[in-house]
Amino acid sequence: MVVLAATIALKLGAGSSHAAVSPTMHAVVREDASIGLTFDDGTDVGTQARTPPTIPPGTYTIRVVDSATTHNFHLSGPGVDMATPVDEMTTPTWTVTFQPGATYRFQCDEHADFMYGVFQTSGTSSATTSGGTSAGGSTSGGASSGGSSSSGGTSSGTSSSGGSQTALSGTLAGTVSAAGKLTLVLKGKAVSDLTVGRYKVKVADKSATASFLVQKKGHAAITVSSRSFVGTHSMTITFSAGTWSFYSAPDGPKRAFVVS
Repeated sequence: MVVLAATIALKLGAGSSHAAVSPTMHAVVREDASIGLTFDDGTDVGTQARTPPTIPPGTYTIRVVDSATTHNFHLSGPGVDMATPVDEMTTPTWTVTFQPGATYRFQCDEHADFMYGVFQTSGTSSATTSGGTSAGGSTSGGASSGGSSSSGGTSSGTSSSGGSQTALSGTLAGTVSAAGKLTLVLKGKAVSDLTVGRYKVKVADKSATASFLVQKKGHAAITVSSRSFVGTHSMTITFSAGTWSFYSAPDGPKRAFVVS
């Protein structure tokens, strides 16, 4: 009986905490309102259980398959805020760093009440984690983006295409008006051309129906502010040479600028 009780206890404990089974995760969101985040072997990273699964902190690669046009995949938590657009299908690859002793959530921003999952990381949070880095970006996007903050907060991640930190070249101020109009300025002037470098993009979003996306021509879009979000988001983006644009939705007007 003692052995049987111990075996049951071990099995119950294994359901809420496990070691990482792979350094790669797979995020999916589909038109049928299904959403999930798993390891390579199919083990759920996050669930809706009262006690969330626990994984080791650290850096993971997340391969996203967003095959929905009415849903999106949004992953957020300390040092991490990455999202796909609601209005388009996309398959970005993100690199994120989960901090120790933290809780993370993924959801569809349009249906956050039932399309979501939660997980936590083992260890004890450090007083210095707010200055830590978390990189996220598409392998095909030609840029790497950092963590973001909301509702006026500032917690920007830092990352460059080579993985090393470099000084910021400046801050791009973006806005989304209540009517959904977008602007992007640098030192008070509308951005029409930009010097190659690493910039902080800070967007003040006043619309609950419009988003703010930044995209290099021929690459996946980077979501700075998602469609349902209202507040301020900050993200660090490395702009490489080429033609870029910012816009709200795939079928909306795109405002192009050249990076050289």
